[in-house]
Amino acid sequence: MHTEIEQATIAIVDRQLDAYNNQDIDAFAATYSDDVEIYQGQNIVFRGKQALVERYGKKFESLSYLNATSMTRMVQGCFLVDHELAESSTQPNKEIDYSVKVIAAYEVENDLIKRVTFMG
Repeated sequence: MHTEIEQATIAIVDRQLDAYNNQDIDAFAATYSDDVEIYQGQNIVFRGKQALVERYGKKFESLSYLNATSMTRMVQGCFLVDHELAESSTQPNKEIDYSVKVIAAYEVENDLIKRVTFMG
């Protein structure tokens, strides 16, 4: 049984994944705080919603197919960790030409994603 905070954490991360899979940059950006921080391991990749929109907007536009699914999930309060499988295609027929497994650790604050750390 999840607490109310955990249910809210799950809900915002799920909305983010749905927007990502639909390649909807506006809905995707709406799940993040204005001062979001994105890390790869211990290194910050970028900071701020505008940088997120620029980076992911280009990605969404360049792909014919994009899908991330949570294979395993752990949640504790405002923290959620997913072991995700991300697949994408640059082909018109949407044949998958890139696939990666990654661990994504989300931190939620005020019902928005404040920080994401990608590992793997």
